[in-house]
Amino acid sequence: MRAWWHWVLVILGTIVAVVLLAAGGLAYLVYRLDIKGEIEHAFENATGRDLTINGDVGVSYWPVLGFHAGNDVLANVPGGRAPAFITADDIHIGVELTPLLNRQVVVRELVMQHPRVALEVDANGRPNWALAPRARGLTAPVAPGAPQSPPVIDASRTTLRSIDIAGGEVTYFDARHGTGWSVGDVDLHTAITALNQPMNVVGSVRYNDRPVQLDINVNSPNAIIRAQATPVQVNLRSDLVTAAFEGQTPAASSATSGTVHAYGASLRQLLAWLGAPLQGGAGFEHFDVTGHVAIGGGQFAFDDAGFVLDQLSGRGDFSLSSLRGKPYLSGRLELFDFDLNPYISGHTPSQQAAPSPPAPAAPATSAPEQAPQAPTSQIVVVQPPDRVIDIATPPGATPIDFSGLHAFNADLELVTHAVLISHARLDSARATLVLNDGYLAATMQSMTLYGGSGRGRFEIDARAPDARFVQAMTFDNLNAQPFLTDAINYSGIEGRAELAINLSSHGGNQREIVRNAKGRTHLELVSGTLHGVDLGGVSRTIRNALRGELIAPEARTQFQGFSANLAIANGSLGSDDLSFNTPDLRTPGIGVLDLMNRRLDLRIAPRSPRGGLVIPFSIRGPLNQLRYTSDIGGSALRELQPHVRAVQTASR
Repeated sequence: MRAWWHWVLVILGTIVAVVLLAAGGLAYLVYRLDIKGEIEHAFENATGRDLTINGDVGVSYWPVLGFHAGNDVLANVPGGRAPAFITADDIHIGVELTPLLNRQVVVRELVMQHPRVALEVDANGRPNWALAPRARGLTAPVAPGAPQSPPVIDASRTTLRSIDIAGGEVTYFDARHGTGWSVGDVDLHTAITALNQPMNVVGSVRYNDRPVQLDINVNSPNAIIRAQATPVQVNLRSDLVTAAFEGQTPAASSATSGTVHAYGASLRQLLAWLGAPLQGGAGFEHFDVTGHVAIGGGQFAFDDAGFVLDQLSGRGDFSLSSLRGKPYLSGRLELFDFDLNPYISGHTPSQQAAPSPPAPAAPATSAPEQAPQAPTSQIVVVQPPDRVIDIATPPGATPIDFSGLHAFNADLELVTHAVLISHARLDSARATLVLNDGYLAATMQSMTLYGGSGRGRFEIDARAPDARFVQAMTFDNLNAQPFLTDAINYSGIEGRAELAINLSSHGGNQREIVRNAKGRTHLELVSGTLHGVDLGGVSRTIRNALRGELIAPEARTQFQGFSANLAIANGSLGSDDLSFNTPDLRTPGIGVLDLMNRRLDLRIAPRSPRGGLVIPFSIRGPLNQLRYTSDIGGSALRELQPHVRAVQTASR
C-alpha cells in the first residue's frame, strides 16, 4: 500500500512541476512579446476591422492556457447604428506554446466572456457581419482604373479549432423594415477545422426570458464571413416549440430559406412569446407545420406546407408576420374537415387530452438522437353557439363574444372541405376572407351544402361593442328540412328550396341582432310536405280543424310549391304574397312572424282550381299554441294588412 501511494505522489509531483514550469515559461514569453499588438494585428487581419484592447493583457491559465485581453472592442461598419460590432469583457486566447519560442502566436482556442454582438442590415440591405480579411504579403501592382478585387485569404488554412461564448448578448436590427430582436445568456461552443469546412455550434440562448437549446451545422464558415449563402442545419428546442430547419444561411439580403418542421403545445403562447399575441378568442393551441419556408423581413413565408392546428388540418401557400402588434396571416389555404365553433363561440372551451393527429413528415436534418415527440393535441369541447334565429327559443340577451375576430388579421383565399358553423354544415366552399382588427368580410364564390349550392357575401364589423352585420346570400336546390332545422330550428317542412337573403343588422347579443335586422328574403320550395297540419282538411271545414287528425304531429299537407317575398324589420318577417299550392288548392296568404315573441299571425284563402266554396281562415297565436279560426268576414285580413305594410316600410 505504501509503495502504491509513493508512485501516486511521484506522478502528481511531476505533473505539478511541469504545469508550474509551463506557466512560468508562458509568463516569460508574454513579457518578451508585444502581445497586445499581436492580438490586435491578428484580429484586424482576420476581420478587416480595427480591434481596440482597452484593458489589461496577460497570461491566461483558465479557461484556456494562453493569453487574455480585457475590455475589447471590434469596430462596426462606418455609419453603423451600434457604436461597435462586438464588445467583450474579456477574450481568452489559447495558443500553442512551441511557436511562442519563435515569437509567433498560433491560436487554437478562443473564449469570449460576456460579448455583446450587434448585427445590423442597413437601408440598402448591406449586413455589417460581412467581413473582409486583410491579405498577407505584397500585392501585385494594379493598372490605373482597373477594378480591384477584394482581399482573399486561403480559407483552408486556420489554426483555430474551437470558439466558446459565455454569457453573451446578440441584437439584430433591420433598417429596411424597422424591426429587430435580441437574445441574451448566449452560451455556445463551436468546433471548427477550417474556414471552408463544416462547423458545428451547440449551446443555448435566452429569448424573452425563455431558454432555447441550439444545435447548428454550417457548411462553410467562410461564406458567412463574406455574407454569402451556405447550407445550414438548425435544430431548436424550447418549452414552446421544437423545430428542425435545413436550408441556406442568410446572404447579403438577410433572407434565408429551406425546409422546416416545427411543432408545439400552444400556438397562442408561442405567438405571445414572439411578440405578436392573439387578442382573446379560443383555441390556437397544439400546432404542427412542415414545408418550405422563406424567412426575412419579420415574415415566415410557407410554400406547399402541411399544418395541424388544434383539430384543424390543411395545406397551402401562406405567410405569417406581425401587423399592428398581432399576427397577420395571408395566402391560400385548403382546409380539411373541421369545426369552426371553438373559434366563434362565446363559451369558455374545456379541454381534454387526445391522441395527436399524424404529424407531417419532418425534413431530413441532423436532429438530436433523442428528439422529443410531438405533444398530444387538445380537443376543444365547445357547445355550438346560439342560432341567430331560433324558432323554438326566444332570442337571448347574453352578450356575444367577438374576441375571436380580434385575435389576428388575415387576407386569405380559402378552399374548405366539410365545415361545421354553429349548427349548420358546409360540405365544401371556396371563398376569400379579409379580417382586419375585428372587421370580417367574406366573399363565398361557391358553396355546396344540404344537397344544393350557395354563394354571396357577408360582413361582421365588431370594431365597436355594437357589432354590425351585412349579408347577401343566395342558395339553390337545398334539402329544406335539414337546412331549416340547422339554420332556424324548424323541421316541419320538406322539399327542395331556393333562398335569397339580403339583410343588415347590429347589436351585441341575439335579441338586439334580431330586433335590429332589416332587409328582404325570398323563399321558394317545390315538391314537398308540410308537417303538423292538413291544410286541405282545415280549408274544407273549420269544424274539422278541431279534430286531432287534422292538426297533429302526424298530419301533413303535400304541396307542389310554396313561395314568399318576406320583409324583415322590427324583429318580424312580413309578407302579403304568400303562395301555397297543392294538387287541389291554390292558397294565397298574408302574415307576420314575430321572432321576438315567437308568434304567428297568418291569414290564408284556399281556392280550388276546379271551383267550389272554400273558407278563408286564420292561423294565429304563439308558435306552440296556434289557433285556427274562420275569416269569412275578413277581420283578420284587415288587421294584418297595416302590420305587414309597417314591416315592409321599415325593412327598406
